[in-house]
Amino acid sequence: MRVPAFGEEEAKFQMAPMIDMVFLLLVFFMCASTLSQKQAVKLEMPIASKGVVPKDRPDRWIVNILADGTILSGATEVTIDQLKALVTERVKAEPGVKIYLRADANAKHKEIKRVMNAMAAAGIDDFIFGVYTPSTSRGEAP
Repeated sequence: MRVPAFGEEEAKFQMAPMIDMVFLLLVFFMCASTLSQKQAVKLEMPIASKGVVPKDRPDRWIVNILADGTILSGATEVTIDQLKALVTERVKAEPGVKIYLRADANAKHKEIKRVMNAMAAAGIDDFIFGVYTPSTSRGEAP
């Protein structure tokens, strides 16, 4: 037979810490979504049904080419000569630098080739091209 102990209170569920955590998560996600919207460059990525995500994904330098031929190093607009100078400096400081080249689907091939030639002249020989690969796992047609 169990003897009830006097003075013990029944365990209660505390709501105040849970409400605090919900508000902290809300503030965190609001700040994170605001930051991600400001840093994104709008591109219409080319579609590649056989695109593959590389196994080793080190921190790569992002170069964007917009549909009108504008070149962006990260989110900063640069000319082809400025890009070549930036690449040359970066190769001297970091010899194994790798490039993630994102070109708009409507960008002219000659603009992409011009950027690649400028980077090759500066010593870059490793590119990853950004593409959109449609998912077939949800029953979509390839």
